[in-house]
Amino acid sequence: MAISINLRKIITTALLILAVAASSVFLWEKFGLSLSAEQSNPDNGEASNQNRIYNSSDYPLINESVTANLDKHFIINFTPLRDRLFEIQKEYPQKVYAYFLYLNNGSWIGINERENFTAASTVKVPLAMAFYKAVEDGKIDPNTPYIVRDEDLDVDFGELYKVAAGVNITGKEATRIMLESSDNTAKNVVARIMNDTGIADPLDSVYSFFGWTFDVGETPGYIKINLRTLSNMFIALYNARYNSIEHSQLILEYLSKTPFDDKIAAGLPKAVVVSHKVGIADSNQTFSDCGIVYAPNRHYVLCLGSNGGNEAAANKYMAQVSKEVYSYVINN
Repeated sequence: MAISINLRKIITTALLILAVAASSVFLWEKFGLSLSAEQSNPDNGEASNQNRIYNSSDYPLINESVTANLDKHFIINFTPLRDRLFEIQKEYPQKVYAYFLYLNNGSWIGINERENFTAASTVKVPLAMAFYKAVEDGKIDPNTPYIVRDEDLDVDFGELYKVAAGVNITGKEATRIMLESSDNTAKNVVARIMNDTGIADPLDSVYSFFGWTFDVGETPGYIKINLRTLSNMFIALYNARYNSIEHSQLILEYLSKTPFDDKIAAGLPKAVVVSHKVGIADSNQTFSDCGIVYAPNRHYVLCLGSNGGNEAAANKYMAQVSKEVYSYVINN
C-alpha cells in the first residue's frame, strides 16, 4: 500500500511539472519569444542580430531592414560630417548651400538649406513630373507628335533650337532632351504641350503637393527655390509618391544620363550612378546641383548651391563637398 501511495505522489508531481512546462512554452510562444539560448539573453545586444536569418513577419514592429540584416547600412551619427561641411564652407568666399539626406533612415544635415536662390534649370524636374502626371491622368498622350514653333526656340541652353521650327517631336522625347541635356527649347515644348491641353500652370500641382504656397492674390512665380523643396522632388521620385513607379523610374533614368559631371558627380567614383539636375544662372552667379547618389546600399540625396562667385569656384565647392559626403557614407 505504501508503494502504491508513493507511486501516486511521484506520478502527480511529474504531471504537475509537465503542466507548468507546457504552460511556460505556451506563454513564450504566445508573445513571440524563443527559448533558444541565443535569444534568451537580451543583453547580447547588437551582436545577437548578426549572422542570423529572421522572418520579418515574426517581428512586424521592427524595421524590416534590421530583420533582413541590413542594419549595418544604417548610419545615425552625421555630426562629424556636418562639422566638416562647416569647415569647408569657411574655405569659400561666396555664399554656399548644402543639404544632405540619408535615405536609409532619414538623417539629414544642412547649410542655408531653407534659403531661396535662383532656381534656373532645376525647375525642369517638377515640369517633367507635371507632364507625366498629366499622362497618368489621361490628359496627354506622350507619343503624339508636336510641331516645334518659333516661340519655342531658345538659344540660351541646349542644341534643340538648331533644328529650327516646324520639326515634329513627341512630348516624351522633348521631356527626355529637357532632362538629359537641360535643353531650354525642349522645356518650352513640354510647357506648351501642357498649355495647349488646358493646363495653364503646369507647376502648380507639383509645388502644391510639396507645400509650396503663395500669398493670396500673388501670381505664382518659380524663379526662386530652396534646397529642401528641391530635394523633396527627388524624394518623391525615389519613393514614387507623385508619379507612378514607371514614370518615376523614367524621369530618374533620364536624370542619370546628364553629361554635367563637373559638380556633384566630380566628387564621386565613375561607377556610382547619380540622378541629378544642375541649375546655372550666370547672370547672378548662382549655380546648383541636386540629386540622388546611389552609393552601394547607402543611397542619399545631396543638394548643393553657390551664389556670388563664378562657376569654377562653385564647381570646386560642390565637388569637394560631394567627395567628402561620399567618403563619410561609405566608410561609416
